[in-house]
Amino acid sequence: MFRLALAVLLGLAGLAPASAQPAAAATEPAQRLAVDGTQFVLYRSDGRVLRSADLVGAELDLGGGEQLRIDAVRADPDSRGGEVLLHRFSRRSGDGPWLEVCEADREGHREGFPVPGRFTGAHYERDGAHFALTCTGGAQAKCVRWGYRPWAQSHDGRDLAGLYAACVRMVRADYCGDGTATTRDGMAIDVYDRHGVQQPTDDASFRFEAGWTADGAVCVNHVRVPENLDLETLAKRCPRLKSALGASCDEAAAIAAGAVVLNRSH
Repeated sequence: MFRLALAVLLGLAGLAPASAQPAAAATEPAQRLAVDGTQFVLYRSDGRVLRSADLVGAELDLGGGEQLRIDAVRADPDSRGGEVLLHRFSRRSGDGPWLEVCEADREGHREGFPVPGRFTGAHYERDGAHFALTCTGGAQAKCVRWGYRPWAQSHDGRDLAGLYAACVRMVRADYCGDGTATTRDGMAIDVYDRHGVQQPTDDASFRFEAGWTADGAVCVNHVRVPENLDLETLAKRCPRLKSALGASCDEAAAIAAGAVVLNRSH
């Protein structure tokens, strides 16, 4: 069993950014933990390189008596654009019981994975020194599984980091780009782009909602959950969108305004 000491505490609600540089554990040779795509990579001082599938049972010391354990790893059968590895995680405090970290997603799975980079405030930063853990019910995991992988490029050569960040805004209905989500669990959305990652469906019940960049919406035709936010309130909350709300916002207007991800909703 590997027991690794992470230098930075992981907050498992988000799941929050962590340093990819663990302190050496007393019971193991000096080693470094990194993230490659959606899998952990452990570089050991003896030259061995272990990946997620080799680390089942490993315990990560989060500090403050908190531990995270990798219980299982499998390939995601539903991901687009390359392999995603789904992990089952447990967490315990002190000598308490191990409890599963992720809540069940819509398919009933309690899984997640690491994502390289981090959100600082409301903005995504791609770097090799940090990673975040995300559960499959969360916005970050959904976007990665849909093919918006921030470490990769689209088929037409577009860097996907910006599309990933825009997708996260879109999933959360974070129109202003300030980190405020206005959606509701279980809302159906149709996401697409012009770079070959996602194509729109032919479902006539969906209508154009908004165009998105890494900074939030560029225009909004209608809000996703009127009970949470209406267009009038959105105009007051986000003045930059005041002239880009309602019927004037359609797909062509969103693209002209620089949207990289677009969506439709009911």
